Amino acid sequence: MGIGKIIDNDTFYEGYEGEPQIVLSLADMEVLHIWEGYFEDIYGAPALDGKGWNGFTRDYQQMEGIFADDGTAAELDPKEYLDDLMLYKDKAFDYEETAQVFDLMANLFEKAVETGVSVKAEKM
Repeated sequence: MGIGKIIDNDTFYEGYEGEPQIVLSLADMEVLHIWEGYFEDIYGAPALDGKGWNGFTRDYQQMEGIFADDGTAAELDPKEYLDDLMLYKDKAFDYEETAQVFDLMANLFEKAVETGVSVKAEKM
């Protein structure tokens, strides 16, 4: 499924070297390196409506998946994680760059849904 050139975007990890990063990769097409602080900005204050959590909200809040103490790389269901991400589309973020990170993540998950591939995630 390769397109000949992998897009490797570390723009939203630059300046945070040595701090935790989340790496999201879409098959052999696109890789995003994201400072973990942006995940706190997006997922740090979830709805407490009793409907349960999915996607990164669940993983982040319950310390599961890549956020578990023994977390390793995980294959993500792009539809689940996109639906979860979109719950935060109207949120006012603390960091100006978080909106750009949000858009990049949404685009990556949308591409994954459209092409029928999973997204690999890893906390480093």
